[in-house]
Amino acid sequence: MLLLEAEIYLHKPSDSASALKNDLETRHIIRPSINFGNDQLFSGDIWALHQEKMFYRGVNYTVLIKMPTIESEAFESIGRFVRPGNSFRIQTGLRVIGTGTIKDYIYEE
Repeated sequence: MLLLEAEIYLHKPSDSASALKNDLETRHIIRPSINFGNDQLFSGDIWALHQEKMFYRGVNYTVLIKMPTIESEAFESIGRFVRPGNSFRIQTGLRVIGTGTIKDYIYEE
């Protein structure tokens, strides 16, 4: 499992035509795809780190991203991209809805 601490930004409509139509309530599971830059998509659950009730588009948030499907073979493929300071895209399919920057990470087999 890969656990990321990251700063994320969800695009607002004036940033991108692919922005979400609504802000996101954190009480619901938020499970987009994470693209570390190698065009391989991995699902991850985004959790509010500071008890936010909403993720508003156009605002930066520090979050935890839990990626339980990342096991040894997958981590070998993306490990070089998973470094503090590296950026990633937040996607739903091919639609890029936001970006993020890794602050810290833990990988456990």
